[in-house]
Amino acid sequence: MQGLVSVWQVLPATKRIMLVGAVAATIFVFSILARTASAPTMSLLYSGLEPSASGEVISALERMNIETEVRGDTIFVPSNRRDFVRMALAQEGLPQQGQAGYELFESLNGFSTTSDIFDVTYWRAMEGELARTILSTPGVSAARVHIAHQRNVSFSRRAAEPKAVVTVTMGRGTLNASQAKSIRYLVASSVPNLPAEQVAVLDSTRGVILSPGKTDAIMDGQVDAQDREKKIETDILDIIEARVGAGNARVQVMLEIDTEREAISERVFDPAGRVISGKETTEVTETSTGANSGSISVSSNLPEGDTNANGGSSNSERTQTDETISYDLSEIRREREKAPGAIKRLSVAVLVNHIETQNGDGTSTLTPRGDNELTQLRELVSMAVGFNEGRGDTLTVQNMPFQPIVNDGTTVESSLVSDFMQRHLMTAIQIAVLSIVTLILGLFVVKPVLSVKSLPAAPTPAAVAAPATEAPALTAAAPPDAMEALKGLASDKTDETATLIKAWLEEDAA
Repeated sequence: MQGLVSVWQVLPATKRIMLVGAVAATIFVFSILARTASAPTMSLLYSGLEPSASGEVISALERMNIETEVRGDTIFVPSNRRDFVRMALAQEGLPQQGQAGYELFESLNGFSTTSDIFDVTYWRAMEGELARTILSTPGVSAARVHIAHQRNVSFSRRAAEPKAVVTVTMGRGTLNASQAKSIRYLVASSVPNLPAEQVAVLDSTRGVILSPGKTDAIMDGQVDAQDREKKIETDILDIIEARVGAGNARVQVMLEIDTEREAISERVFDPAGRVISGKETTEVTETSTGANSGSISVSSNLPEGDTNANGGSSNSERTQTDETISYDLSEIRREREKAPGAIKRLSVAVLVNHIETQNGDGTSTLTPRGDNELTQLRELVSMAVGFNEGRGDTLTVQNMPFQPIVNDGTTVESSLVSDFMQRHLMTAIQIAVLSIVTLILGLFVVKPVLSVKSLPAAPTPAAVAAPATEAPALTAAAPPDAMEALKGLASDKTDETATLIKAWLEEDAA
């Protein structure tokens, strides 16, 4: 401590100011780096939450005394406590995404709840639970469900069928046909008496995906065309790569889909084919009986005619049969509905690589494939995709050399060192910067200021007044006490000592 005080007294005013500034700067840099190094590493907790849900999560984190950082619509917490925070929030039922669910019944009071209030709460809870289930679909960031349900009215013979509308907001990607169908059947299966055709699915950015009354997914004028193209491409690649090898084939498929819906009713008559539709038979029998007076003469007309002549009788019988047969022509009735989704035209392009042959010197040679092999590949592809030339389908199989893959570097595999650097890289950088700053301030600022150069012994007053030529002899003959006195004098009279040394140097140079 005495040494520091003596050094401080020896230093001039300018060096004292420099020393105080260097110490203050060192303390400031140390405090900043220490604070930065001690700050926890923040990790993403939740992102894309609704404002109300984000407020509930932040309030819960404040109650748990968890350090929180909000960046836009994302919430960050310390990495070492992220998993604990998620479990604690899940225990409290947070975050609550979408509409409220069955917890709405907890606020109902049995004494003040009417049937109307209970019905409204029930349908609100149903909508909220469905929205939460839809949120579990990969890529869905928000969902809303609206159910239009008519109350049972007294003396109503037929109640209207319920309807539903689902609005989906995608966080990443787009809502495809399979996801839309899944959402439709989820809602239809959860709501009593709700037909699947009466559920509409909307995308907040792309518009209507499934319209009410339609059972097929119609997206941008195509019926699931993209999914079907990907499936056909995968099937073709499986066949081609089994022959040419993995990575030696490229396939591109384009489908033109018929999106029109058509209802056809057909009635066909066959004149050559008759069918008995009815047969009617009528039979009539008539019988008549009459008297016969014998011969007829003039005497029989007289009053006294021959009345005693012998008379007779006559009988007659008639039978008639009528038959009526009805014929109908042969008739065929057909009724069919043509749904959208039929393939109007198919275009397939297949590109295969040349045959690569390894040479003895380590190089490779590319050889074109033969026409026979290309023909066989074409036949395989045509059979796999159902090629129909009459429909206007096109199929192209070309053999061209692929461009070699440029080696941009070596793949870095995970290791203990890389994992450590990935997790603690910023901490290591902060410590390195702190060390460098400390060395710079210590070596180039503090040390030069605190170091006192050893000065030559100052001469006695008589020697100072003597000629310069006698100074070395005087200094050499001075006793030890005189040397200490000269050192003290040189420390007190720095300017005069410097002038004397300068004079000595000039004399030696001369």
